[in-house]
Amino acid sequence: MTDMQCRQFMRDFFEQYYEKIEQIGNGIAIMRPLGESDRAMWHDDVDFEEEWKKWKLVPSIITKGDVLQLEKIIGATLPQCLQYFLTVYHHYFDAPVGENPISAPFKAVLNAWNPLLVKYGYLPFAWDEDGCCIRCIDLKNMPDEEQCEICQIDHEVLFAMEEDTVQKAEIDRNMEYISQNFFCYLDCIRKGGELS
Repeated sequence: MTDMQCRQFMRDFFEQYYEKIEQIGNGIAIMRPLGESDRAMWHDDVDFEEEWKKWKLVPSIITKGDVLQLEKIIGATLPQCLQYFLTVYHHYFDAPVGENPISAPFKAVLNAWNPLLVKYGYLPFAWDEDGCCIRCIDLKNMPDEEQCEICQIDHEVLFAMEEDTVQKAEIDRNMEYISQNFFCYLDCIRKGGELS
């Protein structure tokens, strides 16, 4: 995919997924206890007195400098697909997408980040806490992002590993394949398909 196609794919994903989620339960699925720090994300017809407010997609204000700072913090270079994913819209989608609100840009990536996973070539991007799994991009085929599989590891299994002695083979054995790549992963979510 070209850069333009990738950015458009991400826009389409967020807009279509939002529309789908908004229809569930007459908008209840996009309600969050939003404070003043995310006021720009409040839907136009919210009740200002209510703690739980409907949120809306907001064009991202994340800069290239912000992305570089994130990469420095996590110790990994983000694939272009993940950069576009994080820099198109601010949102409050939960698992399996991961939140990226104005008040906490990169919230999902930072919440899922784990030094062992990064050390062994897996870039965490979302933590499905209810499903007990950390979702990752397998970076072994970089720079060919379309060949970088999406996989997950049970967080209890990961946290039980000894950081000083665990080997890549043990991490690899405990990774479960989810999708061919990040685009297929998002497409499956948008269409309502099952992820492992």
